[in-house]
Amino acid sequence: MDALAKDKVEVGLVLQGGGALGAYEFGAIEALLELMDTVDRAGRTITLAAVTGVSIGAINAACVVGAADRADAKLRLNGLWSELSLGNHWWGIADHDLALFGVHGFYKQRYDYWDVLNWKNFYDTSPMLETLKNHVDFAALNASPTAFVVTAVDVASGELTRFRNHPRKDEQQIAIKPQHVLASGSLPPGFPATPIDNRTFWDGGIVDNTPLGDAIEAFSGAADVDRILVVMNLFRNKRAAPKNMIEVNDRLSELRYGNRLRQDGANAAVINELLQTIEALSAAVPEAARTPDLDRRVTQAQRFKTLGAITNIDLADSDLVKAAGLLEEAEDSGAIRDFSAGGIERRRKAGYRLAQVKLDEVFKARGLLPALH
Repeated sequence: MDALAKDKVEVGLVLQGGGALGAYEFGAIEALLELMDTVDRAGRTITLAAVTGVSIGAINAACVVGAADRADAKLRLNGLWSELSLGNHWWGIADHDLALFGVHGFYKQRYDYWDVLNWKNFYDTSPMLETLKNHVDFAALNASPTAFVVTAVDVASGELTRFRNHPRKDEQQIAIKPQHVLASGSLPPGFPATPIDNRTFWDGGIVDNTPLGDAIEAFSGAADVDRILVVMNLFRNKRAAPKNMIEVNDRLSELRYGNRLRQDGANAAVINELLQTIEALSAAVPEAARTPDLDRRVTQAQRFKTLGAITNIDLADSDLVKAAGLLEEAEDSGAIRDFSAGGIERRRKAGYRLAQVKLDEVFKARGLLPALH
């Protein structure tokens, strides 16, 4: 067994927002859960410490945590994405334009055109509330030992709000319901703000599309536990210049939501160096001068070492794409709206393969899988 291997392993999963690109996450989650099953069969203890998400990532996260077990999570994800899939039309309309007419199980068109001057959104998202009820066991989600965190922006205050199944000491316990998940995906101006307890919320991705910190906080920090933080960057960093206003908006979304994670990765090395300095200073403190509070704070800081080893399944990683045997081709502009059955299945398969290759490498390096797996 690898010298780095530890008997207990905690996994944190961070899921971005990205509309139909969330199908990549669907496939990646399947690959992760299968690898965790393999580790279990090898006699190791591996648990999902946290799943955090924004927008479509929040919806995927709810299916995972709101499930009886890993097999049930995969079934729920399959059911969800089957309901979100649009059939192809014989008249040849572009796949990403089909969603302009609504996505069954997600959102539908409005028809109150007489009041269009007072509209604050273009679509009605009530179908997603029913979809969430059908595919998420909210009783299981609220009782789960896995930390579940989704984010949304308070429209009035502008504050980023976190909805958790395990609140902090200074927070009140709430029962996560479909509207909390929907709030995380209420992206204006397409979707309406979601009302919760006399407040209204928009999509959390407006402020932060990759809630890393919430996943890191869920790790135990114990020295005998290995920690793996898995994130997936759904947005490519290169694309030809936009040709029209729709493509301008699509490109803006890619840059706004994808580059933050890459910047977090750049900051991770700096944070890791600071943590090493903290450890060195702590070790230099004489035993007689050490206090329980110092030891506690140093132990808590261990969780943030994970930032130095983020497992990033990045669609813009050319080496990973090649290793997965996939073609290095950019998504069409508008892919975020492409809920066609073919588009979803293609992304699911690609996400599965990318995650399989990346996670297999990471799990082997941690001694969690045999070298010839």
